[in-house]
Amino acid sequence: MTLTTSMIPCCTCGTIIAPNSSNQCASCLATVDIASLVRRGPGGCDLVVHQCRKCRRYERESNNKHFIYLEPESPEMMALLLKQIPALSGKSTQYVKRAGVQALQVLDSMFIWTEPNSMRQRLMLTIKADINDVSIQQRIKVEFIVRWKECPDCTKEARQSTWSAIVQLRQKRDDSRKGLLILELAIARNALMRKHILSVQTKKAGFDFYFPTPDKARHFTQYLSKVAPMRIKTTQSLVSEDKTNNTANVRHTLACEMVPLCRDDLVVIGKQAKGAGKLTGKLCLVLRISSAVRLITVSPSREFDVASQCTELHSDTYWRGESSYRLFLSSRRLVRFVVLDVELCDERDRYNSGDSNQVYEGPQSGVSKYALADVEVARETDFGVNDETFMCVTHLGHLLSPGDVVLGYDLASTVLSSEAEFSIENDVTSNFVMPDIVLVKKIKGGQDQSRVEGGDDSAESKHKKGKAKSSGSKKRDRRMKKEEQKQQKLAAAAARMGLNTDEDVYFDEDDFIDGEGNTISEAVQKENEKFEKEVEMDEDLADDLALVEAEFREQSFSDNEDDESEKVDA
Repeated sequence: MTLTTSMIPCCTCGTIIAPNSSNQCASCLATVDIASLVRRGPGGCDLVVHQCRKCRRYERESNNKHFIYLEPESPEMMALLLKQIPALSGKSTQYVKRAGVQALQVLDSMFIWTEPNSMRQRLMLTIKADINDVSIQQRIKVEFIVRWKECPDCTKEARQSTWSAIVQLRQKRDDSRKGLLILELAIARNALMRKHILSVQTKKAGFDFYFPTPDKARHFTQYLSKVAPMRIKTTQSLVSEDKTNNTANVRHTLACEMVPLCRDDLVVIGKQAKGAGKLTGKLCLVLRISSAVRLITVSPSREFDVASQCTELHSDTYWRGESSYRLFLSSRRLVRFVVLDVELCDERDRYNSGDSNQVYEGPQSGVSKYALADVEVARETDFGVNDETFMCVTHLGHLLSPGDVVLGYDLASTVLSSEAEFSIENDVTSNFVMPDIVLVKKIKGGQDQSRVEGGDDSAESKHKKGKAKSSGSKKRDRRMKKEEQKQQKLAAAAARMGLNTDEDVYFDEDDFIDGEGNTISEAVQKENEKFEKEVEMDEDLADDLALVEAEFREQSFSDNEDDESEKVDA
């Protein structure tokens, strides 16, 4: 027996078709307006996606809490746009079912190119729709309107009363950039410290950090005081007061003034200085900067070891007798010398080392880092000119070998300022022997570390010749140049401290190009490479920071345990 399928006419056009639940042919089913369902936004409005004008992040959810950064025409951007379509996300199913559509499914999606300034996002979607148990497929163009909406972080930044505490970090000396280097590195290596910084501003001799609460600002200053010696003064200012509700808006200012001494500086300690121990009335070298300043005399005695000729200078001791500590020479005056011969002063060291001098190569080498030695050196510039050599006693006995290049102060030929000459005549004791050469540190790989910090202003000092300008144009150019330099310093400092993110520092990269034609992102990358190279060349600095970070982690862990215990008790 042969079974035949009965055919029926389409209820719309009369075409003979196989029976289905809608009793319509494929051509009539294709006329169902699926595009209007997909293009309909919430409440029947247009499809809209919100973007923050300042940080250029997109709103992920409609609760105005989560904003994320998305690359143009990326898969993440496509996922965000598809979630904004109510018909596909399942948020508006009533009018979809009213149109006779049981389900909608996206088979394919792609971006359609639009002008970057059009504030539009266009997609080409391939949609599969189930209508009365019959599946149809259509290609639909969907357009989204990009509208500005400020994110919570930018709202907090723009609000006048967003910060309640400011930390003013300063070091008052000519080359303060070198003194702030260790603090920039400490902030860059500690993400927990950068977490609560609302914004940062560069000032003449330091930075201003803004915090939401005074507690976070005090926590930040406690961390900085372990990295570098400083004195902290706290002041308060009343912004507004509501006597009815007994409330007040008070802003706190924490002024952190660092001791104006840096590593490798020569310092004269006066005769009246207190807390310097045996180094009173002597010329000293700054060995290390941490929570205290470690000093050593530049003319050590061969009869004593290195440890007995060093002292720790704390910030309280320095500020009580500030006038007794005078900067003699800074690291800008360092000169390159070549080591000709090294002989240890201690007989035990000579016996243990044998004929050759043992070189310190880390804690695993089993050799102390510093040891007194008689060293014969010659200026690097004198090679091939004269045969002048110098003998000096230095603490770098276990760090130097014949043929090494070392940086030091040439006191025999240095022209001193009137202040330095006054310090030598009045502050130094009569029995102190002034050396001709003071060796400071060994140069690794033959590279010169004595370059002046921040000496890249040569390009900025070059002026282009052109037509004469009016006074108004000159003032406008000076103002624009000053603003560009400020933006450059802010970007570079923020990059060194790890704050070059949208949440921390805001600057428009398209609005600034430096003198070499590089954008801010390229300038920041160059500054980061230069910064990391300086850190690699200074092992002592890395060791000091590792010790400080370990102490801070222990303190933070104990603080978190105390907070959790208080919550449990409450």
